[in-house]
Amino acid sequence: MAGKADTARKTKKAGKEPKELKVKTKEKTVKRPAHLQITKLASVAGSLPTAGLTTPIVEATISTQPTETHLPISLKVVSGGQLTTGPIVFSSDSSQFYLAKDNSVSAYNVQNGEMLQNFSVHRDSGLQRAAIKKIVAAEDHRVYTFSADHKARLWDARTGDLVCVWDIGACADFVEADPSKGGRFFCAMRRKRQRAGAQKKYVVCRVELKGEPNGVEPVHVERQELFRASNVAGLSVRADGQWVAAFAKFRVHVAFVGDANVRCHVWGMEERVSAIAFHPREPVLAVGDWRGRIVFWFCVDEHAASSEDRPIVRSTHHWHAHRVNAIAFSGDSLMLSGGEEGVLVLWQLDTETRDYLPRLGSDIVGISPSPDHMR
Repeated sequence: MAGKADTARKTKKAGKEPKELKVKTKEKTVKRPAHLQITKLASVAGSLPTAGLTTPIVEATISTQPTETHLPISLKVVSGGQLTTGPIVFSSDSSQFYLAKDNSVSAYNVQNGEMLQNFSVHRDSGLQRAAIKKIVAAEDHRVYTFSADHKARLWDARTGDLVCVWDIGACADFVEADPSKGGRFFCAMRRKRQRAGAQKKYVVCRVELKGEPNGVEPVHVERQELFRASNVAGLSVRADGQWVAAFAKFRVHVAFVGDANVRCHVWGMEERVSAIAFHPREPVLAVGDWRGRIVFWFCVDEHAASSEDRPIVRSTHHWHAHRVNAIAFSGDSLMLSGGEEGVLVLWQLDTETRDYLPRLGSDIVGISPSPDHMR
């Protein structure tokens, strides 16, 4: 034994690396409830605290009927790193998703995360002026992009070719497609010319992009101003295209745009607003705040469009301990929400129950359900 100890001391003095010790450890198995088991693929965009790794893309397949053979929530990281500066967008057939970063768009396969195509804005005066603000998917794997250079562009995502360019006259910070008509959008734009001390810095417009090169109709833009706001931090449009809402700080603008007479109401909130989303069928606007609450405002119907004197019915859903960053609806009975806790919450509205997908790594900053409601 003394000889072995002397040999070990000599080895250490000579600066030699000690031999690696093999240690056997017993594997630990963590049991989870069946409805929270993670096995395989609504898409959640979050952020990792590790430097240089921001906005990983996570996909989950959601089922509301837990059984022994099919678990309701499954998760798979399909991409990582600094991939995007905004929420992901699914193609109309749910086979691809698109990410925007700086002045380029990347198309990925939903099944395996493989990048299929990448196309970028040809900039003439610097990267910042051509930075993409919003992606909107169209039919037949076409993609609209809205950039900081005041341009809207239409791309063929299969080939990466630029199809058409429109000058919309201002930078659209927030854009949502009008579900009732292709090529028409709701945009929150900064006003270019303002008087000194002007409080209404944003204008929310309905923008229609018309014509294509070599088409019968010339390329032009039709724009209708809907309402003005002092600030805009987010935009939401109802599934029928008749209601649009914008929020900033403690205010939410709700406008009925279903006919020529636009009616806009401004609702003051008790807490600072952080996210909004329309229910696809019910007359409900979901409003998330900095206290972690999601308040349903039953203010989206023909009576609210004609008068704001009547009392508004509200109901509160509260689980989050911190700010709600994202709200989305998948179908009529499922609401998804996420925030600073890094937990995806699935609200079953018809049964008033909740499921959770925890430990996603960091804040959830966006939720994008697929059009087929399978992801």
